[in-house]
Amino acid sequence: MSGPSQESVTSDGSRQVRRTGKALLGRGLCLATGLTAGVVLAGAVRRSSRRTMPHLGTFQRALATTYGEVGAAVLAARIEKCYDDYFAARPHFDHPALRWHLDYQILPGLALYQILRDNAIRQGIAPEAALKEAGIVIERMDVLARWLQLIRYVPFGVSLFRRVARLSLALFPAQGWDIQMVEDSSRRFAFTIRRCFYLDVLMAYGAPELTAHYCHLDDVAYAALPPSITWERTTTLARGGQYCDFCWRTEQAQNGAEKIEVSRRASKAARVAKEAYVPLTP
Repeated sequence: MSGPSQESVTSDGSRQVRRTGKALLGRGLCLATGLTAGVVLAGAVRRSSRRTMPHLGTFQRALATTYGEVGAAVLAARIEKCYDDYFAARPHFDHPALRWHLDYQILPGLALYQILRDNAIRQGIAPEAALKEAGIVIERMDVLARWLQLIRYVPFGVSLFRRVARLSLALFPAQGWDIQMVEDSSRRFAFTIRRCFYLDVLMAYGAPELTAHYCHLDDVAYAALPPSITWERTTTLARGGQYCDFCWRTEQAQNGAEKIEVSRRASKAARVAKEAYVPLTP
């Protein structure tokens, strides 16, 4: 009786190597996500003062496309001063994740918006134009989008994505968000948010209209997901809804009609975003 052929052994070995590689990759991505969350929380715990304003260089580079190098540098200095004032008088939150969101995400965007709005008013331009311009610049803050672009072409399944998503929820604690899980299956990962820390804080600062631009960061980030995972959203609190919905579906969970509808919605969202985010002229 003959044993297995050399081709069979080689094929089986290759498949085992691929399976092992994917398993290690999955564990590595989950570990990286967990470590990222840990670093964020640890940094928020340690930081009682700061050296530089988060995202200031990103803001200045984005503004330079409209205002030129000198104009952008002047605006950046005013934005940093505004951030310093907000930072010095900021409220204290016990949970480190809330402190991170406030210091690293919310206050930089708020300072940016405040200075652009003041600048528009001095020029006799409607403040709504400053809100649109702030949205363009805030979009550059999206670190998640850049990370997802790196893994776009990595062969990972929805089960891995679900594990990463679950770990990421540690950055959105119950003290700031009311999250209700809708589905956690191999076909769909979905939850809703009925209370949002970003909206609550920006409303307290008198700028709730800025929150929708942070919602837009989700659309930008998850557009970078692999084609096998589809991001879907119908409403957010900041856009006038009763809740924010988050939904990711696998390709196999969609039939032909659903795929057409998802494509239609995505095209409409892209068209609306393109019309809405028009930079100011100098």
